[in-house]
Amino acid sequence: MSRVRQIATAPHECEGNLIFTENGLSPYWILGRLLIQRFDGYSGEIETEVDGEEWTVNLKYQKSGIAPRLQDDVTNERLYEYRISGYGRGERKANFLIQPRFADMRHYETGDQVSTPFDNIPEDEGVNVRFAGSNLEPLEFRRLLPTFVQVLAREGNLPINTDYFAGEVHGMSNITTYERYVRLNRSWSPKVVGRAGIMQRLMHLCATEKGSKFEYRVDNEDIVGYNHRVRLPTPDAKRLISGHRFGKQIKHYHPKYVREDDETDPLYHPKVGVLLKKKLNSNRSFRWEDHRKLRREIDETLINVLSWSGVPVQVDQTTYVPDDHFDAVASEKPVELFADPTPELETEQNAMILQTFVGLRESDERVLETLVTDGGKQHPNELAENTGRSISTVYRTLDRLRGVLRNDNACVSFASKKFEQDITAIVEQVEFGIENAADRVSKLYNLETKSASSNAWQQFCTKYSASLVGVADEEDTTLRIDTILSKLKSSSNPRIQDVLAEAVDAWRSIGRDPLELRTADVQWRSDPDAWEYGKVNPTLR
Repeated sequence: MSRVRQIATAPHECEGNLIFTENGLSPYWILGRLLIQRFDGYSGEIETEVDGEEWTVNLKYQKSGIAPRLQDDVTNERLYEYRISGYGRGERKANFLIQPRFADMRHYETGDQVSTPFDNIPEDEGVNVRFAGSNLEPLEFRRLLPTFVQVLAREGNLPINTDYFAGEVHGMSNITTYERYVRLNRSWSPKVVGRAGIMQRLMHLCATEKGSKFEYRVDNEDIVGYNHRVRLPTPDAKRLISGHRFGKQIKHYHPKYVREDDETDPLYHPKVGVLLKKKLNSNRSFRWEDHRKLRREIDETLINVLSWSGVPVQVDQTTYVPDDHFDAVASEKPVELFADPTPELETEQNAMILQTFVGLRESDERVLETLVTDGGKQHPNELAENTGRSISTVYRTLDRLRGVLRNDNACVSFASKKFEQDITAIVEQVEFGIENAADRVSKLYNLETKSASSNAWQQFCTKYSASLVGVADEEDTTLRIDTILSKLKSSSNPRIQDVLAEAVDAWRSIGRDPLELRTADVQWRSDPDAWEYGKVNPTLR
């Protein structure tokens, strides 16, 4: 793991409930008096300034489904709910729905009991405030609510206790939705939503796991990446980053009307965000007091997904695009960077398949063909009968193909969906045979047969966010390294000389001639905003 200063994320959606019990229902009743007696049902638009920001605030009401109690001094058949709305700079919005809450609440029409937490806690009455809005931190909702109430009170010339909505929130308070985002330059989108992008790789990672409910939704109606969403319920989110507790959604999306021409318009470029939602957590909301933990999980997921995509996560004006609410600036606190789980898994599985086919025997070929033909699952005795081999030969084959095949409770099947799909594609070729199997697998994965057990070059590229643009040993070939490097030993960043030597070693280990890199240029970052250029020198080792 590593700790560096990354790009700072910005809040987008946030919803939840703030519950106040210290003053009972008094805050609710006084708002009703303010609205009805002083504003005649609607406050109108009120301009105010909060911490140097201009806000437009209003107060109105709507009917609830709750019947008043006998002791409530109201003539209505059902109680009202009061809505405070605030509109700040750009798309900053804060909406608060103030609702009465008390024990033994009843539906105004049927008389049926309406269950609330107030039926089971010592505080028998209070106020629930449902909050929702955009481009605001959770704590900003918490601070704006009492401020807006006092603005309305002054406008209506009705003093309201400054303690109302300003005290401690009850432990039942919660957050139900929370999203943070960055705005990514459109040129980087393929790293996220492309054929080899991180969203596809996450799908392969989770699809092989028992109990996974991973879901990838794609909408390319107006542009590739118009609205891509990866849904990670809690078990899948835990697979992604060890120690995470909450299910979440990873998003790449453009505005409703895609900008096509003006690259200087921030909305030309997509948002990449991570959303926490109670629906992905067994429909359980998140405790209000955990709002800092929620932000940490969101930021860790978002920054790591970008990093695993090969997108630089440090501040870079060519990578990130500021908008009205997102600034391309460094975060105040770094988050942990974790190893990418996806290429390691895919490289290991590809190499395992290749290693299997390198040493393929005729009996192995027959077992694989039989499994592919008969749906991927058979009893060992059925395999013996269908392949014309003895049961002992079948068990020796299963032992050789251990890792690619599994035998659970006398049921032989492929060890993962990827193995099943890829081996099926290979075996179903008309000209398939043991004499050409390994070559066909190596072409499928673009791997060297000599490196069946480990693709060191791929590991090098993953480690340093590197890519070879062009064909080695030809002109105009460039080794691009997106990781920040240094020429100095005293720097905490890797030395470019050592990294290039590592590149040559990795190239050699997959059976390639190091001299093939001789004519390649190298392009690397000395800081987030500066590129350095040079030549790869294969004589370093």
